[in-house]
Amino acid sequence: MDKIKKMFLTGIFSSLIFAGTAFSQTVKIGCVDLKTVFDRYEKAKSVEADFLKKVETKQKEVGVMEEKIKKMQAEYEQKKDVMKPEEKSKKESELKEEIKKFADKWTEVNKELDKERKELEEELLEEIRKEVKAYGEKNGFAVILDSRVVIYGQKSVDLTEQMIKIVNK
Repeated sequence: MDKIKKMFLTGIFSSLIFAGTAFSQTVKIGCVDLKTVFDRYEKAKSVEADFLKKVETKQKEVGVMEEKIKKMQAEYEQKKDVMKPEEKSKKESELKEEIKKFADKWTEVNKELDKERKELEEELLEEIRKEVKAYGEKNGFAVILDSRVVIYGQKSVDLTEQMIKIVNK
């Protein structure tokens, strides 16, 4: 009985090994460095340039507030020694209020710009992912991985350059 079990198990393992070998030869696997594709994606560069213009505009808006505060501080410093206590207190309150408005605006602008940048990046990454998926389906790939999760892969499975060409068409 043990001989029959051993032969049976040997037959099953041999079949699995041969099936595994055959399977591994027919499965196409690729990897893509999404960061490199993103960095070299012409549309991403264009979107980034537009976004930087917006950042510059927002910085100018905040800069106007900052200049106003600097001017108020300079005026206050020049006149504080000759001001009456109630006038001095009023100017200090006004200055503190402007500084608070500035800080609030700065925080709001930064949050808004961070949110917009993330949304833009996600939209662009989604476009790239769709192209990778379409390429994989068209070319019979079973799996295309992001190279950040690949510990080792032959250069022949790296599809990064092909994807850069495709997304820039």
